[in-house]
Amino acid sequence: MATANGKAALNGAHSSKKGNKLGPATAAIDERLTPTAVPAHKLVLRQLRRADFKAIKAIMEKVYSNMEGAWTADEFANLLRKFPEGQICIEDNGNVVAAALAIIVDYSKFGDKHTYAKITGNGKFDTHDAEGDTLYGVDVFVDPEYRNLRLGRRLYDARKELCENLNLRAMVAGGRIPGYAAYANEMTPAKYVEMVRNKELTDPILTFQLTNEFYVRKIIRGYLPYDSESKAYATLLEWINVYYDEEFDKLIGNPKSNVRIGIVQWQMRATKSLEDFFQQIEFFVDTVSGYKADSSLVRAI
Repeated sequence: MATANGKAALNGAHSSKKGNKLGPATAAIDERLTPTAVPAHKLVLRQLRRADFKAIKAIMEKVYSNMEGAWTADEFANLLRKFPEGQICIEDNGNVVAAALAIIVDYSKFGDKHTYAKITGNGKFDTHDAEGDTLYGVDVFVDPEYRNLRLGRRLYDARKELCENLNLRAMVAGGRIPGYAAYANEMTPAKYVEMVRNKELTDPILTFQLTNEFYVRKIIRGYLPYDSESKAYATLLEWINVYYDEEFDKLIGNPKSNVRIGIVQWQMRATKSLEDFFQQIEFFVDTVSGYKADSSLVRAI
C-alpha cells in the first residue's frame, strides 16, 4: 500500500518455483480515447526496467506530494532485483504513466496485524520469498493526468494473472482510506468502511479496491502511522485465487519420500540404424512409464 520507507500508495498499501510468465495481459494494447481522443493514446503494459526510475520518481512526486515523495534509486533497483516479474507498468507512446509493484511473501510469517514497514522489510524487500504463497501489493500509482482511463484496473488484472500463473493462494494489500478524515469525528473506521461497502459513501481508494473484487479482511491501526488522511487506519484487502492448486504447490520442487525406479535389462545386439536404436529405447521408456516410474535404469548384458 505504501512505498519504501512508508511512502503511501494508491492501493493503499498495494522467481519462483511456480513460474515467471506474465501471460497475454502483457501484450501491447492500442486504444483511442473516446469521444474526443486527441491525440491517440498508445498504451503498452510491460515489466519495469531500471531505466524507468526517472519516470517513476516523477509520478510518485506528483501522487505523494503531501506524504514522503518518491523512492530512492537504490530502493527501486533492489525491488527489481528481488522480483522483476512483479514490477509492471503502463506506458503511453513510450512514456511510463502508471505502475504496480509487488513481492511474494509467506503470509503465515506476518499475519493480519503487520505494518507496511514490517512486511516490506523497511524498503529493503528482504521479506520477498519466492517460495511464499501470497502476492503482496507494495504500491500502485497512476499519473494524475491519466486518471479515468481505467489504468488501475488494467494493472490489477495483470496482477491477478500473475498470481494465477505463479499458483499463489491470494493477493493481499494494505489499503489507505483517505476519505475517512472527513468523517473521523462522526463515525468509527469500521462504520466508514461499511458505508463505503454499501455504496452510501465513496472513498477514492477503497471504492476502487472493492470494484476490483477485493474484500476487506480486517481494519488495521498503525499500518502507516504518518497517514493523517486515513488517521493511521488501513483496510487489509484480499483477493482469492480460485485457481490455486495446493497439491501442485506441494509436489513441484519438493523432495519425494518415495521414488519408483524402472530397471531395464538391455541385451546387447546389432541394430540396423540409429533410428532403430531409438525405437527400442522408446519402447522401454514407454513400458516403465506405464508402471508410473519416476526414472529408469538401464543395465546392459
